[in-house]
This record gives sequence, C-alpha cells and structure tokens, in this order.
Amino acid sequence: MKVLALLLAMSLAASAEEPALQSIEAVRALSHAEAAEEHPVQIEGTAVFVDSKHSSIVLHDGKTSCWVGIKPPFPANIQLGSKVRISGLTNMKHGYFANIIEGHAEVLGHGELPPPIPITDRDLFLSRLDSQWVQIEAVVVGTEEGGLGYTLAVEIDGKIFKADVPFQKDAPDRAEKLMQRRVKLTGVCATVANEDMQMTDRHFLVPSFDQLTPFETKPPSGPLPLRKIVQLLRSDNSPLDAVKVEGVVTQNRKGRFFLRDETASTQVYTFQEDFYPPGSRVVVEGYPGIAPFRPILRATKVEIAGEAEKPTPLRINPEAGIQPRLHDELVELDCEFLGTVRAASQRTVLQCRSGNTFFEANWIKPDTGTNEPEPGDTLRIQGIYEVTTMSPIPRMEWAKGFRIHLLGNDAVEILKKAPWWTFNRLLAALGIAIAAILAFLVWTSLLRRRVAAQTKIISSQIERATIKDERQRIARELHDTLEQDLTGLSMQLENAIEEIGNETSSVHQSLSLVHRMLRRCRIEARASVSDLRNPQLLMRPMAEAMKESLEEKAREAGVHLDFLVEGEPRVLRSTTQNHLLRIAREALNNALRHGKASRVHCLLAYTEEGVTLKIEDNGSGFDTSLPTPAGHFGLTGMRERANKIHARFTLNSSLGHGTKIEVHMPYTSPEAGIRERKLP
Repeated sequence: MKVLALLLAMSLAASAEEPALQSIEAVRALSHAEAAEEHPVQIEGTAVFVDSKHSSIVLHDGKTSCWVGIKPPFPANIQLGSKVRISGLTNMKHGYFANIIEGHAEVLGHGELPPPIPITDRDLFLSRLDSQWVQIEAVVVGTEEGGLGYTLAVEIDGKIFKADVPFQKDAPDRAEKLMQRRVKLTGVCATVANEDMQMTDRHFLVPSFDQLTPFETKPPSGPLPLRKIVQLLRSDNSPLDAVKVEGVVTQNRKGRFFLRDETASTQVYTFQEDFYPPGSRVVVEGYPGIAPFRPILRATKVEIAGEAEKPTPLRINPEAGIQPRLHDELVELDCEFLGTVRAASQRTVLQCRSGNTFFEANWIKPDTGTNEPEPGDTLRIQGIYEVTTMSPIPRMEWAKGFRIHLLGNDAVEILKKAPWWTFNRLLAALGIAIAAILAFLVWTSLLRRRVAAQTKIISSQIERATIKDERQRIARELHDTLEQDLTGLSMQLENAIEEIGNETSSVHQSLSLVHRMLRRCRIEARASVSDLRNPQLLMRPMAEAMKESLEEKAREAGVHLDFLVEGEPRVLRSTTQNHLLRIAREALNNALRHGKASRVHCLLAYTEEGVTLKIEDNGSGFDTSLPTPAGHFGLTGMRERANKIHARFTLNSSLGHGTKIEVHMPYTSPEAGIRERKLP
C-alpha cells in the first residue's frame, strides 16, 4: 500500500509540474485525443468576442484565437478589447480545434482589437478559419429570432449566413439602417459540427454593430435619382448606387413584395414587416441587387404614395413560349389542372397544362375556405411569373421554362369542372364491371358444379334406391318360390329315406347324397337372399362389408375374430368383390362348423401387384391328402370362385393345427376391374 501511495504521489507531482501551454497556436496544434487530456494552459490575449450569458469569450493572443469557457462567476469587467490572462485546461468542446475550459480570467487592462484576417467567399469554408477573427464583405438582408443575441441574416455570394450580435437597446434601429446595405463584417468565424466533427454550417459571432461597417456610397447631388425598373443595373449605375423607384404593389409576401411600373416588374426586399396591400402606390429607396433574369431592389425606405386601382394582371398565352420579359410580373392565364404535389411548408404545387405546354404553379393559400380543384378542371390563375432554368448561368437564351407563384384564394378560379366520366373513373368503372362479370362467371361455374354434384348424388341415391327395391323384389321371389320349393323337396327326400330304412343300400346312400346336395342349395339360396336384402358391397367398400359380415357371423357363434386391412384399398369390379366376400364367409363357415375353431384371423391386403385374402383359424384342421367327403362342397366352391376371378387359391391344413386359406388375385386379372379413383 505504501508503494502504491508513493507512486500515486509521484504521478500527481509529475502532473502538477507539467508545463502550461503559453500560446493559442500550441493549443490549436493539439489533436482531439491530446486536447481531451486537459493539459494546463496559461495564456494572455485580447477578448474579441464576449458572451457573458453563456460565460465564454473568444481570446486572441496576437497571432490566432480560440474559444474559452470562463469558470463562473463571469467577471463583470471583461469587455470587448479587454486584456485577459487565462488559466485553464484544454478540451474539444467547440469547433474543429482544441479550446480552453475551466478558465480563470484575470483582467489586465484594455487594449485595441487585433487586425482581422481578410477573407472572401472562396475562403469561407476553410477549416483553419474556425474561431478566427476575420473580415468579409456581406449584405445585410434581414433579421431572425433566436441565436446568441440579435441575429442578422447576411448574404455572401448569394448564400445566406447568420451573424449573432450581442443584444443592445438600439439594436433594431441600427439593424434597420444596415438593411439591404453592403457592409464589411468583422467577427469570429464559428463552425457548426456534428458528433463526428463534420462541418454542417458556418456563422459569425459579431462583437457589436460597430463591426458592421457600411461601404461608402457616392453621395447623390440632391435627391436620389428616380429610375424605372427596366433601368436598374445598366451601365451607368451599380449595386453601390442608391436609387429611387416608384410603382404599384402587385403581390405582397413576408419581407418582400413585387413592384410594377410602366416598364417592368421586380422584387423588393424590405426590413420592415409592414404589409403593403396590392394596389398600393409606393416609393422605394434602396440599392439594386444582382438576381437571375431581372435585378432586385433592396429597400432602405418604403413610403406609401397613395392608393391605386387593383392591379390588372397581364393576360398571357402559355403556348407562346417562355417570355423572360415577364419575369416577376403579375399575369393571368387559363389552363387545365392535372394534379397536386404537396411541397414543404404551406405551399401546394399545382401541375398544369395549356395546350402542349406544361408548367407548375406554387400556391400559398389559407388553411380553410378554399375549393380544391380536381384533375381535369379548367382553371384561371393569377400570380407572379418566374422564368426558370437548369443552367448554372441564367442567360436569357438558356431559359427552360416558367412557373407561377399564387397567393390566396382569389388566385385560383375554377372555370369549368371536369366531366364526371374522367379517364380514371372510366377505368375504375370498367374494372368494377369486369370484376362483377368475373364474379358472376365464377359463381355460375361454382353453381353448375354444385348442381352437377347434387344431381349426381340424387341420381346415385335414386339408382341405389331402385337397385335396393329390385334386390328386395328378387329376394322375395327367391324366398317365396325357389327356397320354398327346395324346402318341400328336402322334406319329401327325408320321408323317402325314412321309408327305405336300410342305410347300407345303394338307394339309401344315393338319396342321402341328394339330400345333402339339396340342403347345400338351400344354404346357398338363403345366402343369396341375405346378400340381396343387405347389399353391403354396393353401399360400402369391400373391406367394410367383409368386416361387418364376418364379425356378425363370429359374434353369433361366439368366436373371436381378428380382421386387418393393409395397404391402400382399391375399387374392384362388384362381381369380383362378391366372390372374395363369399370366399371369406365360406372359410369362416368351415372354421366354425367343421374345425370348431375358437379364434379366426382374417387379413385383407392391398399390395402394388394385387389383392390378397388370408383366413387362418386354430381349429382341428384336416388331412388335405384325403378326398373331400361326399356332400361337402365348401372348398370346391371357394376354388371355383377363385378360378372365376383368375386368382391363386392356396390351402394349408393338418390335423390338430388349424387351417389356412389364401387367395391372391393380381390386378392384371381381367376380372379385377381396377378404377383410377382410389377409395378415400
């Protein structure tokens, strides 16, 4: 700890012993990183700008200058020209170059302001001029609110800059006397920079109105010469010569108005915020200024000479081409309104056409009480004619177009409303009609499909009902005729067998065989009647019909049945499905009657090659090598049905190990009748 304390003390001592910078040039030479290290500074110089409100000055040491932040309280005896000793630290709070903060100011006396650096508009944006004491020619064109004090707008080479002057009681009067005058501006060139230290603007810190010196003008020999607007800035006068112009106000804007005499029109820039109603006859004293296509007039004095009739706009034909002589003139023309483009502030840009000539009209209008034109309307507009060009040199022959500046509700009159059936509305109506037709066609198509589907369903239901009725009729006929007759024959044979009595005789054996065959016919007939009365294959897929039929039989016999379906079911020919169902039912019958089985497993498998039916039971089984007993036709019938559908019939059985029957019918069989549609 003692070592750390010793090192810290040595570091502080070294810092305290760091020599202070003795010149502003040394301060400005620091990099941004070096300035942020807050090196000590001790400099003497002259205050060339004093801002007590923000506790700061601009200090000039005879060679260069920089901004200094004074540590409060701000000394009351620091004035413009004061000799000051500053002790502080370097920083990068303002501008491009290092400056001084936490400054302790000691007033040493009062001296003369140092000579400024003369600059021109070409030097204005040089970075080295940041915080420098400079002098430049400018024209005072207006005042604005805000800033460090009293803010003047000055024009330098056609660009507007701000000059902040500390506020004093006579500031408005002194500013008015400078308005529209060319002056020598002496002050501090200040930089506006963003967070990345990039220059975004330039302005001036002017210590007082004494540093705004008007240029000497030729004293007129008597009253100011009265000139016509068309005579401004001819060979016998210059922007430094004061003139007097008389005319009629045609349009008034904030800080300016348009003036017309019998020769031409021009813009007059004023310091006063007074409103000069259109029609007022005024006398303007001031200085002419350079502007594209027509000189302007910077007024130092405006007097109302009397009221005149409301100015009559000049009627023009836009199709006559560009007319540079009408620049700044109040004109009137008829045109077709094409559309609107919203511009900045309160301006609305109207896009117009007159014949094959297209132009824009900038409209400043009240927020309410204005009838908005619609595309296609015929308008009559009144406003100031402005010649435009895309060339950097505004020569008459390089004029490319014109625009009209409109002001107020009266500037636009709707002569004729556009027909309701405009092209856009026609397209919209056509689109709606096409959409309605398409919707109707789609609805009709859907309705037709729906009707066709319902018709198909109804036809199917009628067909099924008809088939069902016919099957029921056939079943009744079979039951009332064939089955009754077979029953009678069976009874007669039973009586005959009892009368013969000798079971060993050949007659008795023959009659017994006939009786068994007859009983078999009765069973088949009863099964046929049952199928007719319960048309499962016509109503449902084969798998469902087979499962229901076999489960019902197994349930009656008290036998457990496992029924499985594998693969994707296919729709087969109805006769084929009937044969497979009868084979499955006969196999289950044999397992119950002869094998005395307690469990039967049935598998209906659909593969890529064909359909396979497997029935396996756990009954007593039998020896397949022995011939079929007389009067037993079940196996024979199954083989015959398999042969009819071109299927392979396989039988596996042995005593005590149950029976397994397999029927495989390939889809290539002519009896398969496979349909393209698969069952859901």
